Amino acid sequence: MSLVLHELLLCCRGLENDKATERKKEMEKFRRLIRSPETVEELDRISGNRASKSSKQLTWDAVFRFLQRYLQKETELLQSGKANVSATTQANRHKKMQEISSLVKYFIRCANKRGPRLKCSELLSHIVDVIGSSFSCSAYGEDYSSILLKDILSVRKYWCEITQQQWHKLLDLYCGLFNGSSRAINRVLLSRIIHTVVQGCCLQTEGLTHTLFSFFSKALNNARKERQLAVLEHLVSALNVFLRASAMNRRVRVCRLGEELFSSMLYVWAQMRPSPTLKEEIVEFFNLQLRVHHPKGAKTQETGAHAEDWAKWQSLLYNLYDALVSEISQISSRGKYVTGSRHIAVKENLIELTADICHQLFGKETQVLEVTHTYLKGAGRDSPQGTPSKRRRIELGWDIVRDHLQPSHSDFDIIPWLQITSVLVHPSTH
Repeated sequence: MSLVLHELLLCCRGLENDKATERKKEMEKFRRLIRSPETVEELDRISGNRASKSSKQLTWDAVFRFLQRYLQKETELLQSGKANVSATTQANRHKKMQEISSLVKYFIRCANKRGPRLKCSELLSHIVDVIGSSFSCSAYGEDYSSILLKDILSVRKYWCEITQQQWHKLLDLYCGLFNGSSRAINRVLLSRIIHTVVQGCCLQTEGLTHTLFSFFSKALNNARKERQLAVLEHLVSALNVFLRASAMNRRVRVCRLGEELFSSMLYVWAQMRPSPTLKEEIVEFFNLQLRVHHPKGAKTQETGAHAEDWAKWQSLLYNLYDALVSEISQISSRGKYVTGSRHIAVKENLIELTADICHQLFGKETQVLEVTHTYLKGAGRDSPQGTPSKRRRIELGWDIVRDHLQPSHSDFDIIPWLQITSVLVHPSTH
């Protein structure tokens, strides 16, 4: 063993000292040694040698195990402390927690800076253990979740090494944290991790867990109460990944979940001023539901259409149609006041969605219906349960499309309906 690694080994053993003051000295020394180019070069050389890994040589993984024991020792000490302490003592404890998690983060980034050196299984096992404990999660949850997202789930080699069991373990853990009462980890960070883990489960595992049907049902039924729209952005994107992966083999459950979440998604889209990205994801959700409920435009059960509750589904489609017509009208009106070369247009996915809705709802005769906007029920912050839903008259029929194409309208009003007509007439080309 070289001198630099021998010095590091002594330092690692010092991290297990029973005296807190000695451990603190060794921690500072440990940081300095890990920064040293000579130490890094030696650890890289030894860790890259297969024979060295099976011997008692000091490798990056061996150093990480020392670091884990140090964290466990310090955490036990923090946990054994009295709960009712002064603000100064509490601040010192918080500072200590930050120092510990910062050291782990720093070590992992030093080890993997030149490519992944640490074993994925050991990293994941340690992170799951820490996040799974309520005390250590409250102490290190934010930093460890950041490590998971930036230093493990974003590394292609690690992504391929994570087993099906580990993917599902991560999914259960973070879905539980999101829907639980703990606020140890920022909800935007939680939703980002859930999105990435859902992608992993869908792409890297054979069987999808049933956890996600119940998770999305609970998490997104309360979407209108979410104050951070970035959270919804990641969750709805994750939902779409899951629905695309599940639609073929779990069509009935996908339809049921879609009908359950439809009103919440419509409320967010129409009432909460979502970002363009979130709007795109919600439109994708609507498009997915239309395709699953009405494959190849099927209108009846006999031709392949399916809904868990036909009356409810029909009502949801009326609500969506009304919201789409309003959205297209707003986009068109913005174009009238634009000067210069700026282009205002209705996006293709919105055009296709509107065309699909028209195909489902329009009959030979023009209908005038009074639609109940169920998605607005109890929408106000102070609205009591049972507040009457908003009612609105809408017109359905091919005459409506023709009316929108009249020369009396401006180009900004006509163009979107020309696009919709094009999709309706030539659906296979879109």
